[in-house]
Parts: sequence; C-alpha cells; structure tokens
Amino acid sequence: MLRPAPAPGRAAGGARGAGSPEGGATASSAPFARDLALVVLAKAAVSALVLALGFRAVSDDDFARVVLAQAWAHAPQLDPTGTSWLPAPFWLNGALFRGLGRFFAPTLEVARAVAFALGLVSAALVHVSARWITGDRRAALAGALLAGAFPWSACLGVATVPELPTAALSLFAVASLVTPPAGPAPPAGRALLGALALVIATLSRYEPWPVAVVFAAMALLAAARLGQGRAAQAQLALAALVALAGPAAWVAWNRVAHGDALHFLARVASYRNAVSPGGDGTLLRLFAYPAAMVREEPELFLSPVALVLIAWRARRGAAPGAAHPFPPLLRAARPYALPGAVAALQIAALSLALVRDGAPTHHPERATLLALLLLALAVGDLSARAFRGASSGARRALGGALLVVLFLGVFFRPHLRREHFNPRTDEVAIGRAAAELTPPSAPLLIEVVDYGHLATLAALGRPERAHPDRSIDPRDPPVRSSFDDPASLARRAADVGAAYLLGRVRPSVIDLAGPPLATRGAWGLWAAPAGRGAPPPATPESRASGSAEATP
Repeated sequence: MLRPAPAPGRAAGGARGAGSPEGGATASSAPFARDLALVVLAKAAVSALVLALGFRAVSDDDFARVVLAQAWAHAPQLDPTGTSWLPAPFWLNGALFRGLGRFFAPTLEVARAVAFALGLVSAALVHVSARWITGDRRAALAGALLAGAFPWSACLGVATVPELPTAALSLFAVASLVTPPAGPAPPAGRALLGALALVIATLSRYEPWPVAVVFAAMALLAAARLGQGRAAQAQLALAALVALAGPAAWVAWNRVAHGDALHFLARVASYRNAVSPGGDGTLLRLFAYPAAMVREEPELFLSPVALVLIAWRARRGAAPGAAHPFPPLLRAARPYALPGAVAALQIAALSLALVRDGAPTHHPERATLLALLLLALAVGDLSARAFRGASSGARRALGGALLVVLFLGVFFRPHLRREHFNPRTDEVAIGRAAAELTPPSAPLLIEVVDYGHLATLAALGRPERAHPDRSIDPRDPPVRSSFDDPASLARRAADVGAAYLLGRVRPSVIDLAGPPLATRGAWGLWAAPAGRGAPPPATPESRASGSAEATP
C-alpha cells in the first residue's frame, strides 16, 4: 500500500521469526497469540505496580471524567457535557456503568477497573501496530513491551482519562496503511479497520484530528496508485471518508447545538485565556510539545543516542576485514519513518493550536503520546536487534550505556518535571464515607474549595444528587463560598434542599450543623439542620464546575 522502506537484510534483524518456519512476513496464529498474551500480561504487571506505588490520577480532570460518565449513566444524552469535551469516553464509560449497574454501583473503583482494562486493550493495539509496521515478530514484541512500560504509558494505563486508548487507536490507524519492509502490501480492508479506529479516537480527544486528515490523504493516494483493483480502491476511498467522520460529526453538532461550528475551540480558548492571561511567548509555545516530550521521557531520547554512540565506537574499533561488531540499524529504523512523519505533523499542528490558545492547559506531554509510543517501539526494536546481532564486547558496552541512561533518567526526572498532583486522598475518602452513610436519594451540598470536589463527587457515585456550593470556573465572576458563614450556608442548603453537608471541618459549619457524622482528614459530613425540600436538578456543566474546559 504505502511502502516506507526496502527490506533490511538479516544482519539488521530482517523478518526472521516473523511468520514462516524461516521467518516470513505473515505470522502464524500461535506465536502471535503467545506474544500478544505476553504483552498484555506485562502491561497488567506494570499497571499493578503503578497502582501499588500509589498513583491514582494525572489531574482533577480524571475525577471530572468519572463524574460526567456517572451522570451519563443516570441520564444518557448525545452530548454528555455540553462543553468542549468530546463524547465517546463518556458514552463508553457511561454505557458500562449502566450495563454493570445490576452488579456494581457506578463508583470510582469501577471506573478505575475500566481504565485498567482499557490499558490492556491499548497494549494489545500497540503490539498489533508494531507487527504491521515492522513485519518482524521479535522486533514488535520488544517494542510493544517497552511501549507499555515507559512512565507516561504506565500511568495513563490506569488513569481514568482516554489519552492512552486514543493514542493506541491512532497508532493502529497509521500502521494499517504501512507496508512492512519485507512486504506484502496490507489488504485494503485493513485501512477500513484503521479508519474505524480513528472515528473512536477523534471522538475521544482532539489530537488525533490531524492524524485523521493525514490518514485520509494517505488512503486516497494509495487508492490512486496504479495496479489497484476497483474493490481495493473503493475500500481505500471509503476508509478516507470514514476517517474524517468523527471531526465532521462533531463540527456539525456544534453548529446545530451552539450555532457555531467551531464553538468548542472558542470555549477552549476562553478557558485558557482565563487561566493564564497573556501566557507564554509564541516561540515557547511552538516548542512546548517537543520540550515536554524530552522533559518527561528523557530515557526514550537518550537511548537512541547511546545506540548510535556504541555503534560508532564499535565500528571504528573493528579491525579491517573483520566481521561487523554491531548490526546495521539504520535500515531497521526505516519502517518507522512514515509513522514518525505522521506523528511529527500531529505535533506541528498541536503547536500551532497552542499558539492560538486551542490546546490543553496542563500536562502537554499527554497529547504527544502517539509520538512517544512510536519512539518506544523503535527504541525497543532497535535495542533488541543490537543485542541480538552485536559482538560480546559491543553487548557489554551497550548494556552499560543503557544502564547509565536509566540511571540518569531516574535521577533527573524529579527535577525535570514541572507539574505534580495531589491524589486527593481525603476528598476521595470523605466521598466514600458519604456514599456509605447517606441514603441514595439524599441530596448533598458540597463545599467547593478547588477542583478537589470532583474527587469527592466521583467517590460519592451519585452526582445527580450532589450540588457544588459555587462555581470556580475562572471565566465566571468570583463567588464567595457559602460554607464561609452559618447564615450563607443555611440559605444555600435550603435553596438546593440539602439533607447533608460535606465540607471542611471548621467553626462556620459546626455552628450551624453541630459535630460531624464522619471526618476524613480535614473534611467532614454533617446532617443539614433544615431545608430538605426537593432539590433542583444539577446539570453536567455545574457538576464539573469549569474543569471540563481544562483539557480539550
């Protein structure tokens, strides 16, 4: 279909072990199933380790997404948030919450179990993509194992956000159009699978949109190639149209629902300007994404440097006429050129969007996950080939160099990272306590200090009965918390018909409601002294309190 490189020789790893008894291009089902099982089990082990080390969320957006999915499960609607957030993750999680409702309540724990499972599915998609790109069984296995283990992939494999599945679907789509070095060209029907993957990806996050445009162009170019049958050309043309269906549908929906086809961009820009008016200069924004990639995953960038240096030193020290002490890796790297070019175009598009305030407001490295996955595949693949084909001395040197890279990464990573996150342990704990101690139909008034109240809502598991006491959307005028004094709290509780109060333990609340029924850290739960009328419905946007604009 689209051929990125000629076939490398056996010294570069070739396609040996990729399929036939001697290693053809098409893998037999049994070795493929074993490799896939190994990749998924390895990802499960990595995910379990991440959870054991205490990681729970990237940001408050993790909890916001759980809350909005819980709200969708209670009352499904086409556009779950009415904001800039794309709908597919809420459809999926909300549908799972509804489907599992007879067995499990839609709790934060269930959402995290779903995230764990989606991380395993993502690892499987990455492995399939690696097989399609390289055509080499061992190369794909080594790359997929590393792609499931580098820190951001590991963390996003258990976080309740869609970045890893979205990046894996994008990689799957790009790989569906790549002809591996040893051939044969992929069937045209594979492009349709890639296009369907892009429909899900582009309705989950915005960063796959440039990938969808490039995919459509690549599919149309492949369809126009001489020698294609009419059926194959029709499938490729259809794949191009399907790939663009997600963005087209979202733009059309915004036109119908909001009167502006690009309404979502305006919301993202207004939120970003409210959070950081002025922001960074144009040059800093242009290089924000590449800088974030290097800052957050330095080992992935240092490893190729180490490979090149060891290869150069080994070849320079080899005696004339002697066997090469290091395999030729340049030819083995060529299959990654085409997918890498797509990822580079994606980052360029994201950088331009950032200049125009239309990009995420935090953790920019999340949006570059497609490029990071590709880089991990290449590093794992080339490192395995190097160890396989190098002399014993070169292997020792390469092993030492990679250990140094790992040490440098572990040592400097805490100093490079700019953004850290409070796991909201107390907020989650009080939410769980409220879920246990209050009737399911009881309305609650929740104090909003910052976006940590989203963790409480997610742990509570019934956002339709919870009422944040104020909005802290930076685009709205500042509002004083009703929990600041007993009179304001009594009025606000009566307005929403709250039966219970949930906030920080402080005199203003104790003066009104007495001792708390339960405390977790600085937070407490009280029975409201009055105002148990029927509450007004809480909208998805009011539940998110502005956080739904933090990550387009």
